[in-house]
Amino acid sequence: MARAVTALKREAPRTAAPRGQAIEIHRVLRDRICLLQYRPGELLVETELAAEFNVSRTPVRQALQRLDYEGLVETKNGVGTTVTGVDFQEFKDVYAFRLRLSEMIGDFGRPERTQKALEEVEALVARVDALFQSRDFEQFWQINHEIHFAVNGLIGNSAMQEIHDRLYFQASRVWYSLVDRMWEDEVRFLKEEVDELCRALRAGDLRAVGFVQRNFISYGLSRVARYISTG
Repeated sequence: MARAVTALKREAPRTAAPRGQAIEIHRVLRDRICLLQYRPGELLVETELAAEFNVSRTPVRQALQRLDYEGLVETKNGVGTTVTGVDFQEFKDVYAFRLRLSEMIGDFGRPERTQKALEEVEALVARVDALFQSRDFEQFWQINHEIHFAVNGLIGNSAMQEIHDRLYFQASRVWYSLVDRMWEDEVRFLKEEVDELCRALRAGDLRAVGFVQRNFISYGLSRVARYISTG
């Protein structure tokens, strides 16, 4: 696992600090946590972050509170805010819930968003192909991000959309910590996922979109379990 973390930290330079509101700071901190730029157990200091982002402590505190709600950090009196670790059983529980949630996308879909989602996913095809030539972890992360947001935007139920978004980021840390060990397989599966999503979206079949996501979440869990058991 340590080798994977080192590779990710080397390949994924720290995101530039935004100068803005809590939602922007939250996005940057979330990316750093998921890309393991912040390690489990690392202390996140409000004053240091406020200075980095050139803001008061209030938006930083709001961003950290949202990360706490998402399970990515933990705040304790007398200790401060630290990045949470990842328990594999909890990880499997999150994946199991994501599988069920994906199956429901067709029941709560927004058909009017289908064309926009198709355009967003089709725009990723060339970028995925480029990954076969370049071991670019940051690009790999961004592509997965954009797939998630395209699918998330198809969900018409706000509560389901929020849970779908939160669970994606909760699950991503374990997955990304291992991706350098199975790079070729991961790029190939990513290519297949993008191709299948394009087919489902061209058909206007949101139920199929949900099952494409469900299938690739299941494939991902089985690969992660295999590498953890043999790592």
